[in-house]
Amino acid sequence: MLSLVLAPAAPATGAAVGQAAIKMAALQATLARLAAKYPPRPQVAPAPAPAPIDPATTTARHALARAHSAMFDARAAKYALRDDYRSGPGRFAQLRAAIIRYQQARAAYAAAATAFHASPAGAALQAARAKYPRF
Repeated sequence: MLSLVLAPAAPATGAAVGQAAIKMAALQATLARLAAKYPPRPQVAPAPAPAPIDPATTTARHALARAHSAMFDARAAKYALRDDYRSGPGRFAQLRAAIIRYQQARAAYAAAATAFHASPAGAALQAARAKYPRF
């Protein structure tokens, strides 16, 4: 196995020190030109800490989302029965059950929407909507 041993650096001679000083001076001059050409950016104040999340608001949002999803699924199930033309004893019972499930899901969604709009998040939403008129 090869071993690499590094010897200490040889002391710098006068010519090497002179060239290093010239290179350093040129580098300093280039940096000074760039600093003059591109001034430093102004410091931006850090963003304020986000407001704490209210658990009641989160609960209202989740309940609204779940009720909306259930209503959408019930509506899709009801519409899926539209093209089902089989003749069977349970056909109308199945249609009636789908319609009732959809009505119950709509009622649950309306209740969740009412609860959401009564929460602080709903009030903030209404305030944001008031800023932009509908056309």
